[in-house]
Amino acid sequence: MNPLVLFLPAYKASTTAYLLGIGVLAVLDFLRMSTIGGTPPGLVGMLAIWVFVFSLHANRRRHAGRDIGLAALPVGIAVIGKFIGAIVGAMIRMMFDLIEFAAANGVDTADQAALEEALNDQEFLDAFTRTIEQDPEYLPSLVEASQPASFIGFWLVIAAFAIWFFQMRKPPAPLS
Repeated sequence: MNPLVLFLPAYKASTTAYLLGIGVLAVLDFLRMSTIGGTPPGLVGMLAIWVFVFSLHANRRRHAGRDIGLAALPVGIAVIGKFIGAIVGAMIRMMFDLIEFAAANGVDTADQAALEEALNDQEFLDAFTRTIEQDPEYLPSLVEASQPASFIGFWLVIAAFAIWFFQMRKPPAPLS
């Protein structure tokens, strides 16, 4: 496999190169996320991964004798999946924190009715909001907690598109 298939959208990616490329990029993205996370170098790395994923898809389409325009589709939808995953991950973390806050403020969290009553109390929710707003480390920890769901959202979409791109074949040669 030509390693440039991953980085430049000017080559052709066979089925094997395409699948290996997806795996290599997923591992690189995981390493990027686990080592530098949401820091500015991590954001540059994330943009680089997106460009490399586009290049790989463009090269796969080029190998199948097709226009590369649709190579942006998997990346665009995967970015949407990434943001949806991040939101879901953050919401799950906030829900656990809200339940923990309720327990710390005397709510019996084992009693569903008492927990529901506390969660419907506007004063309780305002107190929770003030608490997280006053904690300068809460937002970074929330971003960190949402990263695994964000990663999963992105790569699940790419995996779904990989099934389609994997099956692409060259069109038959025209009859003379």
